[in-house]
Amino acid sequence: MARRGLGLKVFCCIAWVGWGCGGVPPGTDAPSNETQTEAPREMAVEDSSTEGTRGHGHAPPGASVELRTFQAAPISIEHGGDGSRVLLAAVTGTADFGAGPVSVPGGGEGIALVTYKSHGSVKWARAFATHGASVTGPSLDKRGNLALAVENSFRPDIDFGGGPISAARFIVGLDRNGGFRWVRPITGQGFFLPYQIVASRSGDITIAGVYNGVVDFGQGPLASARDTAFIAQFSAEGTPRWSHIFPAEKGSEAPGLAVDDDGTLYLGGTITTTFSGDGSYYGDFFLKRFTPGGRLVWTRRVLGPLGNVKRLAMHGGRVALTGFFREPFSFAGRPVTSPDGWDAFVLTYSSSGAESWGRGFAAYGRSIGVSSKGEVVVVGDYATGDSIAGVPLPPVPPGGNPLSIFAASFESSTGRLRWARGFPSAGSRVNDVDIDKQGLSRVVGAFWEATDFGHGPVIPVPPSTGFVLGLAR
Repeated sequence: MARRGLGLKVFCCIAWVGWGCGGVPPGTDAPSNETQTEAPREMAVEDSSTEGTRGHGHAPPGASVELRTFQAAPISIEHGGDGSRVLLAAVTGTADFGAGPVSVPGGGEGIALVTYKSHGSVKWARAFATHGASVTGPSLDKRGNLALAVENSFRPDIDFGGGPISAARFIVGLDRNGGFRWVRPITGQGFFLPYQIVASRSGDITIAGVYNGVVDFGQGPLASARDTAFIAQFSAEGTPRWSHIFPAEKGSEAPGLAVDDDGTLYLGGTITTTFSGDGSYYGDFFLKRFTPGGRLVWTRRVLGPLGNVKRLAMHGGRVALTGFFREPFSFAGRPVTSPDGWDAFVLTYSSSGAESWGRGFAAYGRSIGVSSKGEVVVVGDYATGDSIAGVPLPPVPPGGNPLSIFAASFESSTGRLRWARGFPSAGSRVNDVDIDKQGLSRVVGAFWEATDFGHGPVIPVPPSTGFVLGLAR
């Protein structure tokens, strides 16, 4: 399988309005069915008369308009229907997210949940001692209730407010203020890793990931001798509803999961076809659609990319996947090429499973979002010399990590590039992106070397500093 993968006081919290670093005015690439290596592209600036409705105030599309930094490592961010958003971050000791210090009980390693109001102030923040456990989430339902998926094998019990939980893996439900509601143990033996957890409007909770051995989601044991993708659903109170596994000849995994307004689920992942000498794996991509009741409607497979799916998002009948690939492949009747031998991708489908458009660019896709306003925003890594649909990204500073962070926005229906930004750094990592109802993209990650988020280098507090970066629509 592929390798799967904090100091103490607040650094700064500032708001920005202006151009993003290393970017260019919003541009277009060739027609939506052309790839990066095809005909030369003509740059075009979007109509400035619409900037007020597209951006953050008068900020150009893609401009850096908000930056929050703190001594924690953001894992994910999710927005709610009321405009609030919830941040999940790894914390060691104490961190300040903007409303005073929050400490891990007993010190040491833990996670923090931080809820921001729609205007940006912190509503509440809570920390839990997790001792290095793998925590995925949160899911967020229409009532504001939260759920986390936890893998805690061989570590001390975790207390989320309802007493110590001795299960090796479980789902925990929290209320809108972070208070304990319920816990659902997941039993079994062997390797188990949940990648994603989502909540439907009705409150049903679904998780997806990979396991090897035996797993029981509450309706009987499921066994596999190799790494196998899974999907499992629970009620809003944690009662098991249904589950599926997807064994393949050389293994599979499912890092991508999204739910539509009506409860329809989309699962994306990788079917292993090749192993490398260091134990990493590569393969074909898959996408599956399920009814709210768990019936498989259709499956799609992309042959030959020799890569990995890393994240999936959907909205308004458009499903988008990102990750990386190593070999050229065909999508929507067109080639998607990898001139560097290792590139990020975006692939989009209609909700009926029809291939729409695909792109290859930069180096690695980490996360993706689809907005209610018809855009796909992808974030990931790029190297010096990389470009996105003909838009060059700024050079990566020498002497450190050879990769920096990019963000790019495409029209979801055509694949036309709206804007692309690079944030030069000798040491940084991006983990997630979320798009709110106004179209503002919030990118989260951490940096341990000076990083230019759009208004000059920002110096981290050792060993690393977390960030939430807002990019205008």
